[in-house]
Amino acid sequence: MRRGATTVMKWFSAVYVVAIVIQVFLAGEGIFRMNNIKHSDDCDKSGAHCVANSKTLDPHRAFGSILVLASIIFLVVALVAWHQNKRIRWVSIVTAVLTFLQIVLAAAGGWVAGLHPVNAMLVLVLYGWLFYELRREAPEAVTAPAAAPAG
Repeated sequence: MRRGATTVMKWFSAVYVVAIVIQVFLAGEGIFRMNNIKHSDDCDKSGAHCVANSKTLDPHRAFGSILVLASIIFLVVALVAWHQNKRIRWVSIVTAVLTFLQIVLAAAGGWVAGLHPVNAMLVLVLYGWLFYELRREAPEAVTAPAAAPAG
């Protein structure tokens, strides 16, 4: 069961790397599609009001919610796998927790919310590292039964 969970972790982390790149695209696309960027004089001077009510970031928010829910599943899989390599074990647990933390950082506002994209880049690097390390591991050798001596 642990071997299967490790395989799930490996491919899940690869999919997560791609998903985070998509998420960054959705954030950029949403920000640059905002009307308050084009017509900043029409927006509340603080800017927060316009961003919070903008519908252009809805795809980023929705996909982010899916990724956070998936991180909970990843955490469960990482705990089931309980990898023998301590570094992989701890990075897989910390990465899932940091992914969940994304919601908290985004909702915090102010300078704390500024950590949201920084944390996203850290999570991207950690999932990439996990995929690299898990893929690099040699699969357990399958031992064939020894042939009976001839003669």
